Amino acid sequence: MEDKFSNIVIILMIIVILVLGGIYYAKVAQSQAVALKDMPTYNDRLEDGVLTNETNDTNSTNNTENYNVNDIVIPGVEETNIYSQTTSGYPYNNRYYYNELNEYSKVIYDAFVKELDNLKYGNCTIELDYDFSELLSNEEGQHALKEYYNDAVNALNLDIPNIFYIDFSKMFLNIETTSSIFSKKYKLYIDSGDFSTYFTSDFVTNSQVALAIKQVESNKNQFKEMASSDAYLTIKRIHDKLVNDMTYDGTGIQKASVYGALIERKGVCESYARTFKYILDELGIENVLVTGKGTNSTGATEDHMWNYVKLDGFWYAVDVTWDDPIVSGGAQTDEMRHKYFLKGSGTFLTNHEESLNISTSGKVFNPPVLATRDY
Repeated sequence: MEDKFSNIVIILMIIVILVLGGIYYAKVAQSQAVALKDMPTYNDRLEDGVLTNETNDTNSTNNTENYNVNDIVIPGVEETNIYSQTTSGYPYNNRYYYNELNEYSKVIYDAFVKELDNLKYGNCTIELDYDFSELLSNEEGQHALKEYYNDAVNALNLDIPNIFYIDFSKMFLNIETTSSIFSKKYKLYIDSGDFSTYFTSDFVTNSQVALAIKQVESNKNQFKEMASSDAYLTIKRIHDKLVNDMTYDGTGIQKASVYGALIERKGVCESYARTFKYILDELGIENVLVTGKGTNSTGATEDHMWNYVKLDGFWYAVDVTWDDPIVSGGAQTDEMRHKYFLKGSGTFLTNHEESLNISTSGKVFNPPVLATRDY
């Protein structure tokens, strides 16, 4: 009789524990769903081309965390944040900076790439289908994940240059934690937060974006028609056409994008370099974007972006921006138009300094090593 009574007591205790656990689990899940409406954001501010840490850190005990990417900045003239630009889903095959990411950053990068076609609608939610429990269970896990997210977006924007309609400062990484007595579960996704879309301010509807993409691709094809079986000649033709067609201009929302170069025919160094990469990528010519400092002909040092191109097994530098005589202040001579075309480290790095530490806490990317001599 005592054994039977003891068994009943044990069964009742188990039922009570399970019920209480279920109630706790439900309460936590509910509180997180409400917390989605008021998630803390983490912002850095760009002043005079330099990032200053200004973390808006709430002491909230909510179990939903949200991160914004305002602290992801590639230095550029006119204090340009190139991550306020965007993406079109062309079939690219150059993942140079992707290969430098860690496991977590690659998951985030891949999730963006998977949704490239859907991003043009401006409100696609990107699900991160991966178990982040091991990382997030650590005390510094959420801080580390923020850095890995930044690294992923940095690499994405370096590898995929035709990003002109998405404002990444309007995209948020959400960490939704559901706790029970026995475990914690994490759901991660990226969305537009309280913004209706994550488009740049010059685009309102997805039909406008679709038209802009069509225009960019149409103008890009004019460059592709210049392709030759001789890689050197192809690179030179595209370089020369960009120099001829573009005007250096630091005004306009799209001043750092392929849209600025191919449609508005104006922009800053990012626009020249991104468009050069965009066209070479589609022609299968290996190249990368490089950021850093440039010391111009007046002796002034400025934030800058250019390209490295692989030709005959070696890497050479090309600075399309500074080969534009209007920018360099030189005469319209062939020599001036190719002063920074396919150069080796011995000449190019005398007034260009690589610097790919492109966020306050992110990793430092390593560009290819240049050939010593000019091509």
